[in-house]
Amino acid sequence: MNKIFLLSATFLLAAQLHSQTAQPPMQLNSLIAEAMKNNPEIQAALAQVDVMRARVSQAGTLDDPELKFMQEGMPDFKFNEAMYSRIELMQMVPFPTKLGTQKDLAEIQRRSSQSDQLEKVNEVLAKLKSTYVELWFIQQNIAIAQENSRLMKQFLSIAQTKYTTGQVPQQDILKAQIEIAMIGNEQISLRQKELSMKAMLMSLLNRDSKDTISVAIMSSEVSFELNLDILLSFALRNRPMIVKDSLMIDESKTMLSIAKQEYLPDFKFGIERMTEPMGPFTGWSVSAGITLPFAPWTLGKASARVDESEAAINKSKASYTTTRNMVASNIKDLFYKAEGTKQQLINYNSAILPQAKQSIQASLTAYQTGTTDFLMLIDAYRTLVNLSKEYFMTRMQFEQTIAELEREVGTQNLSDVK
Repeated sequence: MNKIFLLSATFLLAAQLHSQTAQPPMQLNSLIAEAMKNNPEIQAALAQVDVMRARVSQAGTLDDPELKFMQEGMPDFKFNEAMYSRIELMQMVPFPTKLGTQKDLAEIQRRSSQSDQLEKVNEVLAKLKSTYVELWFIQQNIAIAQENSRLMKQFLSIAQTKYTTGQVPQQDILKAQIEIAMIGNEQISLRQKELSMKAMLMSLLNRDSKDTISVAIMSSEVSFELNLDILLSFALRNRPMIVKDSLMIDESKTMLSIAKQEYLPDFKFGIERMTEPMGPFTGWSVSAGITLPFAPWTLGKASARVDESEAAINKSKASYTTTRNMVASNIKDLFYKAEGTKQQLINYNSAILPQAKQSIQASLTAYQTGTTDFLMLIDAYRTLVNLSKEYFMTRMQFEQTIAELEREVGTQNLSDVK
């Protein structure tokens, strides 16, 4: 009987050992590296950065020149009898400051795309970590159910032995059999959930459908010794979403500069060679032109663009402030959740679970001596099982909170926050 108690009192450890020895475990760090390399969302964001990088050099160059050929004075479209042949090369040249400003704008947009890429990386990795932890939680429950089934069968054996000697009614045997059947249903449900979590991980890792996902493992240590003010300060400097919104202000200001430069003229230069196929004349001509952006009938367009850009600056500033406030609020919320769940885990380990184990030991002893019935033993057993599941649930919530906090702060590891 003591052997049965020892197994029931330590089934949490047995569950962890079972889940770790059933298959070779997979390390979270290796999955993170795999996702960084293969996740399609991350790859798409990286490709967008390359797109924006290529646009920077394009923004600082002139438009394509125009080459024009003309045959003038042709009788009945007879090319060889045209009075004049002209070949002209034309080039539009913006006001000297415009190309530099457009390149500055493209550079800001490139940096903005990098922020989008980093934000996407943190988002995908947070989802990966959360899914990994949920898989770990389900696998722990599967192992608990397997251990519970084995223990309940031993309880059934005890009840059958006591029934044959007339010490307990047949009802005790039926209760144990019902418990075993209920555990079987739970195992079916947990298996379905495990397959769903594995499918989600496969999708995040972009693995082939024929690949497999093994056992998730978690460290037994729980550490959270961070300072809220340091987290907030780090996030305001490094959260890609905040960096992007600050760049949006710079982009709006650059757009304002471009709008004001619409008041400045552009230039057009050309060189032409003219020949007279039917005569001896051959000569060159040059041309130059200038746009008139200050013409009364077009001046309103440039003014409207300036007004639009100034309004965009105000909008970008408001969005930046909103993002900062939202991120700060989310970090505080997640920080307090992490602190609370950490304290709950400490309570589970130091008081709740040990007392639940003592309760089942007392119930088992009382059942053996006939001072309590099988229902009380089952009740104590269920209490330990439920509290153990709550412990794993709390641990999962803690790890998922940490993963989300990392995303909100703008890092892949909170140990890097300084």
